[in-house]
Amino acid sequence: MQKRERKSGEMSAALGALWLGLAGVVASHLWSTADPAGSKPVLLKLGSWVPGWWGIGPFAGKEVIGLLLWLCSWLILHFLLKGRDTSIRKAGVLFVIGFAIILIAIWPPVYHAFLGWPPGLPE
Repeated sequence: MQKRERKSGEMSAALGALWLGLAGVVASHLWSTADPAGSKPVLLKLGSWVPGWWGIGPFAGKEVIGLLLWLCSWLILHFLLKGRDTSIRKAGVLFVIGFAIILIAIWPPVYHAFLGWPPGLPE
């Protein structure tokens, strides 16, 4: 009996969805940093169904945004790429580059400069 090889598009879809979920958490964090008064009620409401949400506050909403982006993008990308052969090497390199961009974007001196805040301004 011949064993059928799986197509590599599924792995590329998983990496892309993982990156989008991480980017969602970072984007929601930057939003909460730039507009605390406007984002806090929304993030608290989004995260209110998470067990123990009151202990972590708005971070529960950030987790929900990341979870929703990851799950929705994984479903979409999985069905778009499941029967295709893609380059795992290219997908991995793109993921690592994207992850590096996320790490740089979340570094306070970078997002403070992006938001136009003077250096040394407390958060």
